[in-house]
Amino acid sequence: MEVMMLVLKMIGFWFVSMILSTTVHECGHVVGGLLEGWKFFYLVVGPVRIYREKLQDKIRVGIEKNVSLWGGIGGTIPAKKEDVKISSFGRILLAGPLASMILGVIAAVLGLLLHSLFFLMLMGVALGMGGSCLIPGIKTGILYNDGSRYYRIHRGGQEQAEEEAIFYAAFREYINPDAPYSEDSIQTLLRSKDVEFRYAAHYYAYENAKEAGNAEEMQAQIDAMNGMEKVPAAIRQIYAIEN
Repeated sequence: MEVMMLVLKMIGFWFVSMILSTTVHECGHVVGGLLEGWKFFYLVVGPVRIYREKLQDKIRVGIEKNVSLWGGIGGTIPAKKEDVKISSFGRILLAGPLASMILGVIAAVLGLLLHSLFFLMLMGVALGMGGSCLIPGIKTGILYNDGSRYYRIHRGGQEQAEEEAIFYAAFREYINPDAPYSEDSIQTLLRSKDVEFRYAAHYYAYENAKEAGNAEEMQAQIDAMNGMEKVPAAIRQIYAIEN
């Protein structure tokens, strides 16, 4: 019985540690964005979503329907056109792992001072989360982890071009909402080894064709998207074509 209670206690400590670590990590991204002059847009931890529909809207609380995002995501967006800088985004990426490391150090101190198993568990989870997010070349779900994306932004070559293409496409409406998606960016993403980026490229090409009223090209891009394999459901949901 005592062994069972210890196991249940450890599971409980781990679960709470994961929730706390994820919340602090994603809040780190949010705080990093705020420090860069960006505006809060959403925070997802588990099924809980705190968000705005539009930048000027009030903050709401709801349920996140995209289960693939339950692992945690925190987002801010530029408040002004001049704030759209990929260098700012790079620093925001690192703010999450930094917050995790700070939490881990605090938990370690408390664990040693209080002889607390919970805080030692929290230390391990937080430091593990922060450290794993800095290892280059690793994907967490549908996206590269924070460290990988930071390295890709500064690495040069195809990987940097892909990150820049995705970044400027995501914030296109803040730069010039009436302009089409960059053809150079679309071609860059089509050359990617990652199916997620190639799928996004076809979506951007579809949107350009739609704006130009080119029904034949629109259908060609839809066919290309439908014919792609191993595309995560979350990516299909993000780049869903509205009928």
